[in-house]
Amino acid sequence: MEDEAVRMSWLSGRPQRVFNLRPPPEFSSSNCSFGAQWSVMDDQILLTFEEEADGTITKHPSSIFLADVHDILEANDVVEFRKIVKLPFKATRSRLLSHRAGFVTAEFKEDEKKLLLRTHDWDGNTTRETTVDVASIDGQLVVNDSCVALCVDDEPKKGWCIGGCRTLSQIVIWNLESGDVTRIVIPQDDRAPQCHSGNFTFVTPSCIALGGHIDPEHDQAYSLLRSFSTVPSEKQAGRLFHHGGNFEFLDNHDALAISGSSASSDFVVHYHHSGGRFTVADKGLLTGEIPSEALPTPGYFIDPDLYKDLFHVFMDKFSARTLPGVLYERLSSLAGNKLLVQDDLEYEHDEEQYSGFHDARSFGEFRILYLYDFDQNRCNKLRQLSPDSERADLAARLKERNPDARVTVVSRMFYMGIEEAMDTEKDTSPEWAEHDRQLWLTNEARGKGEAEFPVLEFDDPPKGHNSPRMLYTRSMLCLPKIREGQQFALTTSAIIELPTHEADGYVHYFGEE
Repeated sequence: MEDEAVRMSWLSGRPQRVFNLRPPPEFSSSNCSFGAQWSVMDDQILLTFEEEADGTITKHPSSIFLADVHDILEANDVVEFRKIVKLPFKATRSRLLSHRAGFVTAEFKEDEKKLLLRTHDWDGNTTRETTVDVASIDGQLVVNDSCVALCVDDEPKKGWCIGGCRTLSQIVIWNLESGDVTRIVIPQDDRAPQCHSGNFTFVTPSCIALGGHIDPEHDQAYSLLRSFSTVPSEKQAGRLFHHGGNFEFLDNHDALAISGSSASSDFVVHYHHSGGRFTVADKGLLTGEIPSEALPTPGYFIDPDLYKDLFHVFMDKFSARTLPGVLYERLSSLAGNKLLVQDDLEYEHDEEQYSGFHDARSFGEFRILYLYDFDQNRCNKLRQLSPDSERADLAARLKERNPDARVTVVSRMFYMGIEEAMDTEKDTSPEWAEHDRQLWLTNEARGKGEAEFPVLEFDDPPKGHNSPRMLYTRSMLCLPKIREGQQFALTTSAIIELPTHEADGYVHYFGEE
């Protein structure tokens, strides 16, 4: 019964319990919150800030605080931070380690061109330490099981793209088990030099994915996702993907979804357009396990012949989806195969039809949170429910769990482009045209309050076009308490709204599935 309650909680979009997340007393001024670092993983919340940041000295030692969701499930309704340690140095970066094994800090001594990496236990003691000679760093610490990595360079300054992205040339990887430090040179192609902000992730222990875009001084800044090997001896060139027409000048993001769980995911998520576009790609596309050929370059590049057969394109119906929505790019938004996504309500739509919130810092815009689930086994089980009795029974249980539940199981394939008003399959048949027209009319009527949203809906292609696709479910989140909606993170069993120096945050507890 407990497993069923957890499953229904996530699917319905309503948490089982809500706890206040109280900031520590030391986190009491805007000076503390400015520059504070957060890391959320495996139901732990790590807070790093300069406790004595009063403006009287240039550098301040960092203090580390931890809140643990597991500590309060049998206690009261408040999750509190406890102080772990006041470090004798300023932590330039900090991050929770995998499997609740402690945390890692990076101290960058720019004048000395030294990067000191340290792991710590839950008493704050340093358990491992290594020093790397670097002149600059960028991005966040990336953790993958027993490896810690960061984007670095031997040069103190690099060129800046028009779009403001600093492009460093290496990734340093510290293996915590062996103690070995490896420096990987990020591959580049003169035909498409990639600008990036140090946003990368481990696809596997031997493969890295790096988000970025073409240097706008070279060509239009189309978003790119590059994969390459972490083993220097391998000559594998990796793969370079671009996102078709998903581009508006100087309005692209290079972020990859950060994991809030040590559990592995089957996908890499690239948030490549700040106007609200992200691509979910099967890891096999990036490692090469899934066959994919570089396609002839579309004509919207300045010189298509120059890029001939250079790029792979995310139009694989079985292995990739490009969807609308915004990720919280500096916080964890991926846990296993679940993804936390924010969406803005269009102005002509009726707010009463949605469970959302007004963003306190963005001119009162009405925003909605969705939980996507790309677990193909869970999605297939839902699609296999009989159309009459079993689906109706599930809808009734969802509504009982959450009266405002709104769940969509999607098998219909579509391509999301910047200029497209409607998500459409690239199929010109009359059946698809009529299917798309009916979908558009229905969605417009629902958004304006002229028709009701169903509790459970199966968004399938028209009959006779039911070829295999990447499946997903989308649940509208109905969080009972939201402070201002600025900082959310997804972890193993909860969605976290982080606190500020002025107010509590919230732990929306769903349970571990």
